[in-house]
Amino acid sequence: MEKYINYAMCKKCGGACCKQNGCVYLPKDFKSLEASNIIKELDKGKISISGQPVNFFANSWTYIPYLRARNKDAEIVDLITDGGPCINLTDSGCSLSEDMRPSGGLLVKPTKIGGPCEKMNKDLGMEWLEYSEVLEYLIKLYTNMNMIDVIVSQISEKIVVIKKKINNNIPLSEMEKLNMQWYYQVIANKPYYEPDEVKNMSLILY
Repeated sequence: MEKYINYAMCKKCGGACCKQNGCVYLPKDFKSLEASNIIKELDKGKISISGQPVNFFANSWTYIPYLRARNKDAEIVDLITDGGPCINLTDSGCSLSEDMRPSGGLLVKPTKIGGPCEKMNKDLGMEWLEYSEVLEYLIKLYTNMNMIDVIVSQISEKIVVIKKKINNNIPLSEMEKLNMQWYYQVIANKPYYEPDEVKNMSLILY
């Protein structure tokens, strides 16, 4: 895999991308994706189960869970995230060596101080589709709720906060804008399918 590293530019920038969200891991970043191994990684406190809604057939949606570098103060199960900063971001840059960093971060090409920089692979979530069953199992293990129920609970709580901010003319963060988009364009208005039901369907990432 090609890495896109530009320490000089990232130093000047101060890690705008890292302040927005922790990077997404790819399945190949782990020696094993058995539940027991993922639990060991999650319990270290540096990784969350996150993910993203996916639209398909223009009138339905699913949600693909994946692993990402944990955001500061985030929970282990962080499906509808508030965003960063990434827990690995320090005053001197990323605390992880290049070999230990999520592939999603290495696939961001530094192109603009202050961001947004160019994502060289926009479909990272799709690589996690075949592992959705084990991640859904872990979501239930940690929350005692099915994934869809966690999504509805988390997005509903965040929409209440977002509406209050809008009513009080308080600017929204980039993640709040994205969460609002997900809620009104996908989650609130379209039927939901389990990831296993859509593995062979045509998906469009949001």
